[in-house]
Amino acid sequence: MVSEAFEQPTYPSPQTPANFPAAQTPLPDAKPDPVVRDPTVLEQILRKKFKSLTGATGQIVMPCIPEMLEEHIQLALGVLSALGQNLTPEEIQALRQNFASKLSAGFQASPHARLIFKYGPPSPTQGLTSGLQVNATVEISSLEEKYNGWVKHRTGPLFGSHADAKLLDVAATLRDPARSPILDVGAGTGRNTFPLARKGHPVDAVELTPVFAQKMFSEAQTHQLPVRIIQGNILNPKLKLTPGSYKLAVVSEVISHFRDRDSVSKLLTKLSNAVQPGGFLLFNAFLTVEGYHPPEQVRQMAEVVWSYLMTRDELAEAMAGLPWEIISDESVYEYERLHLPPEAWPPTAWFAGWATGRNIFPFAQTPPVELRWVLCRRS
Repeated sequence: MVSEAFEQPTYPSPQTPANFPAAQTPLPDAKPDPVVRDPTVLEQILRKKFKSLTGATGQIVMPCIPEMLEEHIQLALGVLSALGQNLTPEEIQALRQNFASKLSAGFQASPHARLIFKYGPPSPTQGLTSGLQVNATVEISSLEEKYNGWVKHRTGPLFGSHADAKLLDVAATLRDPARSPILDVGAGTGRNTFPLARKGHPVDAVELTPVFAQKMFSEAQTHQLPVRIIQGNILNPKLKLTPGSYKLAVVSEVISHFRDRDSVSKLLTKLSNAVQPGGFLLFNAFLTVEGYHPPEQVRQMAEVVWSYLMTRDELAEAMAGLPWEIISDESVYEYERLHLPPEAWPPTAWFAGWATGRNIFPFAQTPPVELRWVLCRRS
């Protein structure tokens, strides 16, 4: 995990101790000040004393979405303003410039990066009348680290307990399982791998996350299944696949983690070399509805919530020149809902909202993007 820190100067409150003369004991021959009896004045002073005894420490954790800079700024200013810290235009501009730099660097490094805005007194004994000191950092987590957290803190099947219904239906068209090897890219914990192997298919499972790969290796060994585990990144040129060795390749819930069209093209190119002529490729990806062209802030949000999206034109560009013919394009949500056993639906508590695009647009109406099953035949 990488952390970058930024120190801002202390932002003073409109009423700081400097505004009030220090209490002094009058000299014996000095004429004492008139006694203040005005309730309004006394109440104001009492409120200032209350504020001087009140401390504030906290933090705001925000996703790094550069195109939503103003939302980040307004959250930070709103908290500071509620605590009586009103920044000057120059201070706001300095904060905006720093946030912009941090958000850009964080998002470029990882869609899982978080901007952490912390605030607290200049010293533990000072209250709000002394102002607040702020600190902005960027914390960057990898996909492997996020999934390691899932393993430690989540219970039950992480991705569902049943294989994808669409995959099983496509695999059922392969007549001789023993002679129909399958490649499972991004196999996770083996939700698709092991049901295919139990049907007699030799399966190669490629998995990026070491803890998932180890779990699959242990299960394959325990049950003596025809599964080979390949731990690594499918996009790594050093990860080699035997040309023309598979009747079917499946890429389920993987492209949603990608960050650019070039990665999609590299994946499809690599798989076109690995799948036999006449073989199949089944993958799912978030595709927009016809006529919707997502602005950059939507694209960035989609990456942050594990829903990398493309238009169909962009998918066509990624497939250009490759020997893939699209056979079908259908809703993952609808297909799985209709074909999974009742006890297996939904696969997880988060699946329905995620697959329908509501992780990007969390509302009741239909979003202009959803997860789609795309089935291709290699020419």
